[in-house]
Amino acid sequence: MDASTPHDDEQIVARIAVARVTTLDGESVRLRELWRDSVAVTGFLRHFGCLFCHQMVDDLVAVVPEIVSRGSRAILIGNGSVEQARRFFQSKGLPREGVVLGTDPERETYRAAELERGYTRTFLNPGSLRAFPVARKRGHRITGLFGDLTQLGGVLVTRPPASLLYLHRSKFAGDHPQIADVLRALDG
Repeated sequence: MDASTPHDDEQIVARIAVARVTTLDGESVRLRELWRDSVAVTGFLRHFGCLFCHQMVDDLVAVVPEIVSRGSRAILIGNGSVEQARRFFQSKGLPREGVVLGTDPERETYRAAELERGYTRTFLNPGSLRAFPVARKRGHRITGLFGDLTQLGGVLVTRPPASLLYLHRSKFAGDHPQIADVLRALDG
C-alpha cells in the first residue's frame, strides 16, 4: 500500500466511497454501493483507448476466477462517456461474472482517491517510455482517446463497508501494481 497512516486511509476510503460512478445502464451509484457485498478490487483506468488500460484490464480479468473464488469481485472504472465505456468493455469480453463496470466522466472518484493527472507523467516519464514497448509486445495498442488523456489510474482493494486493504496510485502511464500484491491484499 502507498505510504500513509491508518487515519489517512480512513479519510481516503471515506471520500472514495461516497463518490459517484455511472453504470453501463446509465445509473448513478455511490462507489460504496458496489463495495457493499464483498471485498472488491477496484481498478481505475486512465481512459478508454489507452494501451496501458487495455493491458491493466487484461491482467485483472485474467485473475477474476481467483478473485471470485476468494468471495471477492473486480470493479473497473474509466472516465469517458457511458457509450465509450460500453464499447471498450465489450471489446474486452465484458461484462462477465465477477466484474462490475462503470465510468466516472467527472473523475470524482479519481480526485477522491488522489489519483494524479499530468502531461509529463503520462507522456514524458521514463517509466512510461519503458512500459510502452512492453505493452506493445503483448499486443496492446492505442484505440483512441476516450476520456481524460492526462489522468493516471490506480488499483485499490476494499473490504465492506469501506476499509482500505491496498492502494496503488500510478506514478506514470503504465505503472500498474503487481497482481500478486493485489491478490495478497484480498486475504487482508
